[in-house]
Amino acid sequence: MAEKTAKKNPTVASESTAKKATPSVKQEEKKADVKVDTKAEAKKEVAETKKVVVKKKFIQYVKKENKKKSNEAYNTQMKINKLKTSHPVFRGRFGKKNIRRKSIAKWDKWRMPHGIDLDKGLQHGFRPKIGYRGCVEVRGIHPSGYREVLVCNFNDLEKIDAKTQAAKLSATIGKRKRNEIITKANAKGIWVLN
Repeated sequence: MAEKTAKKNPTVASESTAKKATPSVKQEEKKADVKVDTKAEAKKEVAETKKVVVKKKFIQYVKKENKKKSNEAYNTQMKINKLKTSHPVFRGRFGKKNIRRKSIAKWDKWRMPHGIDLDKGLQHGFRPKIGYRGCVEVRGIHPSGYREVLVCNFNDLEKIDAKTQAAKLSATIGKRKRNEIITKANAKGIWVLN
């Protein structure tokens, strides 16, 4: 019917089309508002779901309680200090003189000298001879005076003699088991090195 009136009266037709256009604009605005609202709601929902995610429990390290050293460990520590001798710096395949330093362990090792290496003068260090090894009495003993024993579980911890041996915990132990082992070692009075 609107088409018939449009043919008869062109002004009426333009008004009717304008009326049709205005509600559609309003509907589009409403849709846009609804879209914005839904986006805001979606962001809020995402934020709420992120808050719901449970964080892992932080396990705190147990403090080592290394008690007073036993007399045996103290005596061996004093013996180590007396018998310690400085080893000569060995020359070898070390590269440029200005780069190598004795303070870096990498340069403080023996390498077999080859033709391209430094000249064999004494200023570059002595050649190794028999007798540069540590004393038999203190060889393999930790500077604290205890003998190191690697501990991976509770059974290893029970075998340790607290007077002469100290526990060195394995790197593969997790934090929870490490804490349990340390608490047991503290109760037994075992020295923990790391």
